Amino acid sequence: MSSSQEFDLVALGSTTLELLSWVDRYPGASDGIHTDKQLWTGGGMSGNLSHAVAQLGGQVALLAATGSDSIGDKMVDQLRVAGVNVEYLLRRDNTLSQLTVLMVTSDLKRAGLVITLPADLQIKSSEVPDDLLKSARVFFTDMDPAETAIDVSTRAKDLGIPVAYDLQMAPERINIPEHARNINNMMNLSDYLFADEENFIMWGNYSDLSTAISAVLHKHPEMTLLITQGSAGSVIATQKQTIEINAFPINIVDSIGAGDAYHATFLYTHIALGWSVKKACIYGSAAASLSCTKAGARDGLPTLDEIDSFVKRA
Repeated sequence: MSSSQEFDLVALGSTTLELLSWVDRYPGASDGIHTDKQLWTGGGMSGNLSHAVAQLGGQVALLAATGSDSIGDKMVDQLRVAGVNVEYLLRRDNTLSQLTVLMVTSDLKRAGLVITLPADLQIKSSEVPDDLLKSARVFFTDMDPAETAIDVSTRAKDLGIPVAYDLQMAPERINIPEHARNINNMMNLSDYLFADEENFIMWGNYSDLSTAISAVLHKHPEMTLLITQGSAGSVIATQKQTIEINAFPINIVDSIGAGDAYHATFLYTHIALGWSVKKACIYGSAAASLSCTKAGARDGLPTLDEIDSFVKRA
């Protein structure tokens, strides 16, 4: 495959079908937790971010692999309808698509069972054409699968394409071998690093956010850091400046995917539209708030006009 289209963003990583279940508590050993509220929706960080960019009006392609089953059909159809280019979303015959189960408590905390991508669903670096990378204004990955993400990020850097990476979970939070080493490899390749405050501090065993930011920027002086802090807002930091962005108050229905909405809006408006870092972050913060008004990671994703109206009303 080769690409003659220009893309605002090319993403490589996780896209799933998700089952959200609202529970009064998480199960312990031998427990059976019942729920009468559930939602089937799209999920996966790169899938969410791609969907969000398309919703904003951007041109976006998603690199991933899924099965040839009905779950895969539904997953691909959701993205296609949203406007995501799914030409590079590979279908594997005789393979079950990835499914994620998330439990959400009344205080909006969540825990989930994420089925590790089987070998058949791990897209290979050789399946990612250079022409596609060259066509992108920015390359994003959630490092799933890690080896491919690191290799393709290296190729993107060699082609002069900026790389954005979402740290997701610190090694202490996830049982993936070599996760710490892979994070370090991705850090060395990233122009933009996204993380929530808790995992950002935890992964380097830092004492506080300011110390963590200083340490990372000392080691990676060209990096732009975007650290989200939930209702406390967010911080965007480079060697030259640190900007604090307030969160927009809103009645939260579900916070799943809010960070993906923020990051998508930041990347699209800052890189594709050429907005300032601060304005891009303000609109990203607004997008995150709006995404929380509906359940699921994607049902509340706003258009750029909706974000603009929301910011002007606030």
